[in-house]
Order: sequence, then structure tokens, then C-alpha cells
Amino acid sequence: MSFFYLTPVKGDLPIHLLETIILKRLEFLKIVYRKQDIVYNEYVIEGSLYDSVGHYMHCIIVILLNTLEFTNFFIKAEESLFRHRLKTLVAYDLRCFAKKLLRIIRKCQTHLWFLDPLKVICQHLILKHVATHICSDTCCENCSLHIIKVHFKHCLAFIAQRKVPLQNGVAYIPCSKWKMYLTILFTDNLRHRLRTNLGNLENDPRITDLKNLVSKEIPRINNQWTINNVRSNDVDNLCKLFPPCMHNLHRTLRNKHRLSHNQRFSYSLFLKDIGMPVDEALTFWRTEYEQTPNGNHQCCHNWQNDEKKFVYGIRHLYGLEGGKKNYSSGSCSHLQSFTEGSCPFKSFDNEAMMQILNIDNIDPLLSQIKNFQEQKLYTSACMMYLQKRLHCVLNDICDSSFNFSPVKYYFRSKNAHL
Repeated sequence: MSFFYLTPVKGDLPIHLLETIILKRLEFLKIVYRKQDIVYNEYVIEGSLYDSVGHYMHCIIVILLNTLEFTNFFIKAEESLFRHRLKTLVAYDLRCFAKKLLRIIRKCQTHLWFLDPLKVICQHLILKHVATHICSDTCCENCSLHIIKVHFKHCLAFIAQRKVPLQNGVAYIPCSKWKMYLTILFTDNLRHRLRTNLGNLENDPRITDLKNLVSKEIPRINNQWTINNVRSNDVDNLCKLFPPCMHNLHRTLRNKHRLSHNQRFSYSLFLKDIGMPVDEALTFWRTEYEQTPNGNHQCCHNWQNDEKKFVYGIRHLYGLEGGKKNYSSGSCSHLQSFTEGSCPFKSFDNEAMMQILNIDNIDPLLSQIKNFQEQKLYTSACMMYLQKRLHCVLNDICDSSFNFSPVKYYFRSKNAHL
């Protein structure tokens, strides 16, 4: 078994032991996420049966829970754990790690894109003098004593940030970046696993019990480390991470102190889904709607006269009033058809769009955006804008224009700035 987790283990375990393995691993991942001192945990010994079972069971639970906050936490924590383990390997252990991976890759029946570059780097790491160099102090930040060659599409993250040379479609990755590259491949492998279709497994009562066990821990994760906690007075600072549509609504609200009904509905749900509690939402909207409106606007309400209506409406969106339905913000395609003037890529003229995107008319990004607009691929234009802005390639489990959303944009942007 390898802590790269290419293949799951097989066998039987009693359910009470599975519960213990899952909870102990979650407790350990919390410590890793908080970057606290790592202590011994018999259920997370690298390469052990418990370690592998815990990882795969958490993957199943993450898929079934299907919550963005917990998924982001899990990916970030597992990536940090892998990076820590890789850093602590001595040359002999690094060679053993590479040999195990090569044996597993040879047996893999499914060909995944990241297996080719993983095989290349492992074939170098099994060499004694290479492993010794990688684990020594002589392999400094810019060391290029050893180099691997991979197809450019296998290291888009490096290329986007111009971290490696590129020639004729081949990327040259120096040894100083091999551990970082292994971490990227590990994360790609993990994200691929989290796209797995589990079929009828969700209906298994044992799995349901385990899922419920973990779901009780999610509020603690959010509350303790503010993975997802937004206060009303944070919004002005956080809006730089917002997608253009929500940044525009926020700017309009701050300037005019009013939004139309649909705009207010969409922006309220966005703030809710990025972590604003209901009491903070009441404070946020009260602050704006107590003020005298500026300029032309479609809303005739104010907090003084319509407080009960506002409070009920906000609490209703949080599932606390009426039918107690807990609403969620929609995808980009839904908002483009539902909320008037919300998507700059669809509704704005060039001047207004350039202003909200903070680009000028000679920026090559503008021509790329126009190409998407001509094909009516407004969400793809937004995703491309995010990639250019973060200087990275989107490899998230949510990277499809069909289900991309302002909330996913925000968390991708937020994670990049952590």
C-alpha cells in the first residue's frame, strides 16, 4: 500500500472499527489543516491498512455529502498531509515509495492521464543517487541537476505560472520542483476519485450511518477554523474574491443602497452559501436599507417601514420560516436567465464589462472573452477569466460550465489566496 492511494484495499472490517478509523482520521486531518504539531496516531500510519481504509472511506463520505465546504477542507487537508509525508522521507524511503508506485501503475487496468508523468518521475526517484540528491540540502530552490520531460498538458499548473521551461510542447521540470509536482499529481488523483459514481452505495444503511457520523463534525470544522464564516463587516474586503456578477451587485448595493427583488434574492443566497449566518445577514441588509437610496432603482422598500417583511424574507431563505426550505444559490446558467443584468459577460457592454473586470481594451484577455461571448459561452468566459486572474488551471471537481456557480468561483478564488 502507498500513501499516494492509487488502489483501494480489499477485505472485511467490523463497522465499529470503521467508525473509529474514520473519526480518528478526521481528527488527524483537522490537526494537519490547522498546521499544528502532528502527533502519533495509530490509525494514520502511512502505508498501513487503517490509513488506506480511512482515506477511501472519507472519499466515499465526501462524495455522498456533496458539500463544497467539507470537500474543500478534505482536499486541502489530504494535500497538506501528503506534502508533509513527502517532506519527511529520507532517500531510502523515497526510493521505496517510488518502487511501490511503479508496481501499482503496472497493474492499473484503467489508464488515467496522471499515471504517465507519475511513472516518469518514479523511474527517476528509484535511482539511488537521484533520491539521495532530492533529499539532501544541495537540492535547493532553483536546483536543476536532474530534469524530467513531460508533455505540457501534464503540468498546466506549472506552465500557467511560468515555473518550468517549455519547448515544442514538452515541459522540463527540474528536480527542485519534483516534490511539488508529486503533490500536484496526488491532488489530481484525489479530485479524479471524488468524481466517482457510487451507484447504489448511498442506499446502504451502514454507509448512511457513517455519513451521518461525519456530517455532525462539519459544523465544528466551520466554527473552529472559519473555513466558511462571513460577517457583515467582512464583505467589503472579501468582495475582491467575488465573481464579477456578485462583485457588481455588491458595488451597486453600496452605491445605491438598493437592489431589485431578483438581485437581492440572488445576492442574499450567495452570501448565505459562502458562510454568512442569518444574524449577520440581517445586520448586513439593515445597514443598507436604512439608508436613503441614491439614483435610479427599482426597489421602493426601506427598513423602517418594511422591517418585518425583510426579516421574514431573509429568515425564509435560511429555512427558518414558512415551509422551512433551505434555499441555495443557483448555477451560473440559472442566474443568467433569472437575475436581470447579473452576468457581465452576457449583459454588459464592452465599457461596463471592462470596468468591472478591471481590464483595458488592449488586454488580450478581452479578445478571448469576446470569442466566448460570440458563442454564447458566458460561463466559460467567466471560468477563463478566473484562471487568468489566479494564474492557474482549474482542475476542481466542479470544473464544468454546466454546474459552475458564483459560490464555486468564490471558494476557488479564496483557496488560491490561502
